[in-house]
Amino acid sequence: MSRFKYVLFSIITFGLSITSVSAVCSYEERAELNNQIGNIEASYEVVEIELDPSEYDPPDTVVGTDEEDTYVQVIDALQVNILNLTEDLYAIVTNNYDESQVRYNYSDTDNGNITFLWETIDELVTFTIEIYSSSNTNCADTLLRTIRLSLPRYNEYSNYGMCDNLPDYYLCQRYVFFEPVTFSYFSQSVLSQLEEIQNEEEEGTGEADTWYESLFNFLDEHKVPFIIGGVTLLIIAGVIVVIVVRKRRRSII
Repeated sequence: MSRFKYVLFSIITFGLSITSVSAVCSYEERAELNNQIGNIEASYEVVEIELDPSEYDPPDTVVGTDEEDTYVQVIDALQVNILNLTEDLYAIVTNNYDESQVRYNYSDTDNGNITFLWETIDELVTFTIEIYSSSNTNCADTLLRTIRLSLPRYNEYSNYGMCDNLPDYYLCQRYVFFEPVTFSYFSQSVLSQLEEIQNEEEEGTGEADTWYESLFNFLDEHKVPFIIGGVTLLIIAGVIVVIVVRKRRRSII
């Protein structure tokens, strides 16, 4: 066999061996792996973390007071949780902010649970979590599932006094999923929303009632005097009718 044919034969044989290795995971084993990856969950939560005293200076309001020695600065962070990884699986986590990538084997977890902090909270970020089969299986390094977890960003406008009466308005929420907006857009939108709410409250007080609605409300509020007055008028009318009838009878006689 020529050297060229030998090399070509070796390449083909090597390619076939790779194909067979990646396909040796049995149906039963793949079904079990599918059950395991179905239990994997990814979520985030807002947490508070304490900074090291060397990382900040106490605010002027506590400097020189008894609170200075015990003051601890606390900031927000986003905690990512990936739950229920097993020994048959490992995860590769990549984010689209700085494209950093981390591999988590089962040995890196806390009983299958992965937790890490994201402190760049003023930026939107999405984590791509790829779940692979581990070397414990007969089909190692097979991509089984991809999970994408998007995190919100901290909205600095949420602390503005304009938002005190609009905590649920989308521009006033503490964490949001949209890109930053200009202060001009923020202030105009919030003022417009406040004006709309004020108009709705004024309409709700009855200032915009029609004339017949106002008349009905007036009659309803003063129905007792009107009833008494109506009865009195009926009595007076009855007396007048009796007198008139008697006068007519006398004139006839």
